[in-house]
Amino acid sequence: MSRTTRAVSRLGGREARDRGRSSLDRALLATFITALALLLVLGLVFAVVSGSRTITDRASDLHSADETLRTATVARAQLALAVYMAAVEREVGIDSADAVAASITETEEALDKVEEGLEALTEGREDVSESFEAAVGSFVAACREVMSLLEDKDTRSAQEFAGAELDGAFERAVAVLTALRDELNVAIESSGDFLGRLESAIRFLVAFLIPAAAILIYRELVRRQHRQAELETRLEAERKIGHAREEFIANASHELRTPLTGIHGLAMLLEEDPAIKESEMASELLGLIVSESAELGRMVEDLLTTARLDAGALHYTFEDMQILDEIAEVVEPMRRSGMVIEVDCDAGMVRSDRLRFRQALRNLLSNSRKYGGPNVRVLGSLETHSYVCAVVDDGPGIPAELEDRLFQRFIHQNQETAVKESVGLGLSIVHSLTEGMGGTVYYEREDGDTAFVIVLPLATGSPAETQRAVSPNGQRQLEASHFGVGDSAAGAELKGLAER
Repeated sequence: MSRTTRAVSRLGGREARDRGRSSLDRALLATFITALALLLVLGLVFAVVSGSRTITDRASDLHSADETLRTATVARAQLALAVYMAAVEREVGIDSADAVAASITETEEALDKVEEGLEALTEGREDVSESFEAAVGSFVAACREVMSLLEDKDTRSAQEFAGAELDGAFERAVAVLTALRDELNVAIESSGDFLGRLESAIRFLVAFLIPAAAILIYRELVRRQHRQAELETRLEAERKIGHAREEFIANASHELRTPLTGIHGLAMLLEEDPAIKESEMASELLGLIVSESAELGRMVEDLLTTARLDAGALHYTFEDMQILDEIAEVVEPMRRSGMVIEVDCDAGMVRSDRLRFRQALRNLLSNSRKYGGPNVRVLGSLETHSYVCAVVDDGPGIPAELEDRLFQRFIHQNQETAVKESVGLGLSIVHSLTEGMGGTVYYEREDGDTAFVIVLPLATGSPAETQRAVSPNGQRQLEASHFGVGDSAAGAELKGLAER
């Protein structure tokens, strides 16, 4: 990735973060305003409910005060009538006992209602003064005193007491009941005015909030649709850019590979020319041409493979193949280009894609030639259900901080590319191809040796023990006598790598 690309990526990421932060701020502000409006409406509704309850309670008290005032007036009138009838009977001699008794009964019922009203007005009310209760209570006591005198036939005392005490008690009771009634009327009117103002406020808020909420929701929907359209446009643009890049890499790789194949083939033909072999310089230069053209062809193949991997267009052709033949197809051309490679591998049939296996093994050997030590070995061993193939060298290995990212593309160490003189795709392609073939690859550093190990599944129905005895050339190893590597050493070393 170039500096310009990284800068654009960082800028785009910063813009995306800024947009996300701005969107979050707007969402928080809208949420806060909505919550505040809801709290305000809930407060107003609570105030209306509380005001309505207050009006209901005060209306009930007003009714009790009116009823108490009415029954007190009835009691006073009936008692006055009883005193008058008793006085007429005393002075004139007319029998008025029944009329007096009826009036006393009416007075008794009225006084009971007065006491009930007094209890209703004073129960749970701290704003009712003691003078109110005393005034009404004094009136009830005076009435009962007059009634007691009438029942004792003491008409004169009843008449005097009524004139001296009852009238004054009645006036005081009427005064406090009237004052309480007026106070309740004022409170009810005040609460009604307050509720009217609250109702107006609620109507205004409802009339304002509903259109405002509709506008905000519509605006947010439009903004989201706009962002969605913008994201879709960007995604489409990125798809087109990615497709164009992949198409360019594929076409460029194809166009480069064609002449490279010709150069490499012609150079290999020239190597066989006796005249070229007689000239040491010509042979050396031609060897460089063969080596560099093969390496360049491998890089082009890696670019093409990467483009196909990104596009999801890389296909595998699985078949049962003899692993020794495939290793030989990779090792021999690299050895002809001057690379010294020792091979100690068991024969075995694996289920894999021969072209992709060769590419993966070629990348590992090229990696060892560039960054490993001079002693490069290819070790292969059969396990129970898999074949373990390792490329081992005695180079310095990979820095510890890069081991976790070893099979990623374009890995970096500090500010420098960790894979110098390379496009940085070789190991990542090995990892992708091996997993695509149903195997695994891992890195191991042990006793000064660096090993990249590929594990592939064996061919179906081909037990490991049967395969150990099979070799297409009647041999167990590729040129074992030439490499001088013992069977037991390779098996033990590969077994140790596989176990780790």
